Amino acid sequence: MISVYDVTSFLEDHPGGDDVLVSATEKDSTDEFEFVGHSDSAKELMKKYYIGDIEIPVAPVKNAQTQPSQQNQSSGSAMKILLFLVPLLILGLAFALQYFGKRG
Repeated sequence: MISVYDVTSFLEDHPGGDDVLVSATEKDSTDEFEFVGHSDSAKELMKKYYIGDIEIPVAPVKNAQTQPSQQNQSSGSAMKILLFLVPLLILGLAFALQYFGKRG
């Protein structure tokens, strides 16, 4: 189980800057949080932003003897590209909204 937090309202108040929080989105950021050495009060503050827990499913083991078809290989490549581009687009949109939101 992984705990999920929504720290959107804390972005502007974070002492390390909002970039630190944005770079830790959409993944398990436990190691990064612990590495920084947050104080007990920071850990207590996290309770305010707690949403819930999620369970990360374990991928099934594939049969090593099965050869993927050409169609599966090409769709796998497209999926890898999407998995790379979609988070970049989301981050770009978040930065654009923040930038233009402050200007307006």
